[in-house]
Order: sequence, then C-alpha cells, then structure tokens
Amino acid sequence: MNKFLVTVIVPNIEMRYDLYIPNNKKIGTIKKYLLKAINELSENIFDKSDNEVRLIDRETGVEYGSDVYVKDSGIKNGTIIVIV
Repeated sequence: MNKFLVTVIVPNIEMRYDLYIPNNKKIGTIKKYLLKAINELSENIFDKSDNEVRLIDRETGVEYGSDVYVKDSGIKNGTIIVIV
C-alpha cells in the first residue's frame, strides 16, 4: 500500500482530521493537498496558502521540509501532524 493514514490537527480552527496521504510525493505537494482538503472539510474556515503554514510532527516537534519525500520523512500510519 502506498498511502499512510495520518491525523492532522489544526489548532486555529480546533479541528482534527484523519486523512490518507501518498508516500511517494514530496511534503510540499502533500501540504497543498492537506490545505485543500482541510479548507473543503472546514467549509472555507481555514483558507491558508502553503507558504503561511508549517507541518510539524506532534510527537517529536520536528518541522517537515517541503523537498523531502513522505516515505523519507518519518511519517507512517498513525502519525499526528499539526498544521500551524
């Protein structure tokens, strides 16, 4: 399987989402995908561009770099990502 099920927490709107992300894409691409999905799921409450937010691993506090592939970033099934 080439997707991971992750939990995405968005503190600004006090929401959390469980989403599948492909592991063969770069984090920068995934960030755009996540922002689009969150914008749709929140009914346009969270309308931010990818330059305005950071993806952070909740457990380690590490920010994910945009040019790293998901499979090389340490993200796996069950990872909790915070968007700030």
